Amino acid sequence: MSELVTSLRMYNTSPAVADAWRALFTRVFADCGVHVRFVEHAYPQPIDALWREPGLCCAFMCGWPFARADRAMQAIAAPIPALARYAGLPRYCSELLVRAPSAFRTLEATFGHRIGFMALDSQSGYNAPRALLAMHAAPGRSRLYAEACGPYVTPARTLDALLRDEVDVVALDSYYLDLVRHENPQRLAGTRTIATTPWTPIPLLVAAPGVDPRAVARLRARLCDLHRVPMYAPLLGSVLVARFVAADAPAYAAMDAMARDAIAKGYAAIG
Repeated sequence: MSELVTSLRMYNTSPAVADAWRALFTRVFADCGVHVRFVEHAYPQPIDALWREPGLCCAFMCGWPFARADRAMQAIAAPIPALARYAGLPRYCSELLVRAPSAFRTLEATFGHRIGFMALDSQSGYNAPRALLAMHAAPGRSRLYAEACGPYVTPARTLDALLRDEVDVVALDSYYLDLVRHENPQRLAGTRTIATTPWTPIPLLVAAPGVDPRAVARLRARLCDLHRVPMYAPLLGSVLVARFVAADAPAYAAMDAMARDAIAKGYAAIG
C-alpha cells in the first residue's frame, strides 16, 4: 500500500489559508486514525500529477477531471461554503472578472478584446465560461475574442495576468475568490465581476482507487459530522466552510455534458 498523501493546493489562496486548511485536516486525520502526509505540490508542478498519486487521500479535485478520470477516484465529501449565495449547497460558479478602471460593464462588451484562461481541463477556468460564451456563438461566429491567452495554470497567475493588463477578462472559481476576499481583499482591489456562470457541483475531496475504502468511509463520516462538533467551528470558519456533505459523484457528469453542448454550438475553444 502506498503512503497516503494530500495537498490542498486548489484552495491554498495564501499562506494563512494554507495553514488553516492544514490545521483543519490535521485534526480530522488524527480523529480518524488515518496517517496522511501533507505534500506541497505547488506550481509549476501540474495539478493533474497530484491527482495521479497512488496514495492520494483527501485532496480537492476539480469536478470536470473527476467526471472524465480514466480511473475510479473515490469521492469522499464536498464542502458547502458558508456564504449566503451558496444557499447551503455544495455548489460554485465562475466569476468573470475585468479590471476595475476598464469601460466593460457587461460580458458582451468584452467581445473583440483579450480573454485569459487558466487551464484547458478546468471546470471553473475553462469549461464553465466556455459554456456561457457558447450561448453567444452563432453560425459563422465561432470566435468572440481577438485573442485568447493561456493557459496560466493557476488562479493566482490568471489573476496576475489580468492585473498586469495582459488580458481584459478572466474566469475564476467563486469559492477561491471568496477565500481571497475573506483573507486578503486587497488582492482583488483592482478588479470587479461583470458576469457569473450557472452553478455547478463544487470541487470535491477524493481518494485514489487503491486507498482502503474503510479509511475513506471513516473520513467521510467524520467530515460530514464536523459542523456538529463545537471545537471545529473556528477551523471551519477560517476556510469559509459551513459543513461537508457526502459528494454526489454522478452529479459531476453534467460538466461533460456542458462541454459537449458548447462543442455542438460550434464553440469548441474559448476565443
